[in-house]
Order: sequence, then C-alpha cells, then structure tokens
Amino acid sequence: MDKSIQRLKVRRAFISLSVAALMASIAAVLGFVFAVQPVWSTSAQMQAEREANTSNSIAPAAPSQTLASVTWEEAVAGYMASYDDEPILHELAAFEGVEAKEFFKLRQGALMAPTEPNDVVGSVKLYFIPGHDLFFFRLENFDVPVGPGYRIALSKARAPRHAKDIRANGYRFLASMDRFQGSRNIPINPDTVTSSDDRPTLYRSLVIWNAEYDVVIATATLN
Repeated sequence: MDKSIQRLKVRRAFISLSVAALMASIAAVLGFVFAVQPVWSTSAQMQAEREANTSNSIAPAAPSQTLASVTWEEAVAGYMASYDDEPILHELAAFEGVEAKEFFKLRQGALMAPTEPNDVVGSVKLYFIPGHDLFFFRLENFDVPVGPGYRIALSKARAPRHAKDIRANGYRFLASMDRFQGSRNIPINPDTVTSSDDRPTLYRSLVIWNAEYDVVIATATLN
C-alpha cells in the first residue's frame, strides 16, 4: 500500500513538472510574438520613413514641380484623346476708348521650339495701353504642339532651352494654356506691377512650358 502511494506521488510530481514546462514554453512563444514582433515591425516602418526622407532630401528643389506618375509621352497621348482643338481668336481691338493704333509696342519676338526640328510658329508682342497703365502680351498666329499642363511665363533668361534655365534665372507666371492655335491677348494685372522690378520689360523672353515635367515647348526672345 505504501509503495502504491509513493508511486502516485511521483507520478503527480512528474505531471506537475510537465505542465509547468509546457506553460513556460507557451509564455515564451507569446512573449516573442507580442514583444519581439512589434519591434521588428516598428523598425521596418522607421527604415521606410528614413528612406523616404532621404529620397525627398535629394529630390530637385522646384516649387511647382511634382513627381509625375507617367512619362511625358504618355501624358501627351492621354491628353490628346479629349482636348479642345478649337483655336483661340482674340482681336487686337480698342480698349476702353483707346484705339489699338495708339498702343505702344515695347517688345516683340518670334516663337521657336527649343530644339530642332522647329514645330512652333507665331509671334509675341508686348504692348502698353496709355492712360490705363496696362501691359499686355499678344501671342499672334501661333501654333504649338498639343500637350497638358502648359504654362505661359516670362523668363529673365534670353532663350531658355531647358526648364533649369527658367528656374535658375527667375520667371513670372502669366497664364495657363489649353488652346494651341490662334491669337491671344494676355493682360497683366496692374496691381501686380508694384515696383520697377516688376515691369514686364525687364524680362528677356516669353516661355511656354510644362512645370511638372520640366518640358520647354516654345520660347520667344523679346527684343
């Protein structure tokens, strides 16, 4: 009888030790999952953020430039599927009692493509309307390649061929462009010409470009 009781005690002790070992193993696994795994995940997120920050820090500093998701050729092809092909037809006419023949023509130039072959035609003229202190540019009989996101701007570079030339020398935005043929008048708000440094006569060229892709479409040196 004593031997039977002794064997039962030994068996219970063995079972208790086995259960304790099993619980310890389970606790270790749970500790690994809930303690170690989040550290790995957080480290991966931190690494991704660090790489993103590094990428941003070495990207070109361009106020109006963003990272395009498609190529320029793809953007043009997509735009041509739905753009308005009607020409714009502004006349050079009298302005609030001042006849067109009384306008002062201050600058002029011919629109040209930045590279060969030249697929751009048209002229650019800068006028001043006396009595109203109003400057305006006239793009006359122009025809430029169709494309999205065009901006018309004045540049202090004489004949910029690349967007970096426009950015480096300073520019002034005039208007967006979504008609690619015809004649167009672009008035300059007198309230934006607050000093002699703002006068459009100080700029050396007019440019048509896409700022997102940094593609120059046309330039006209103003003489």
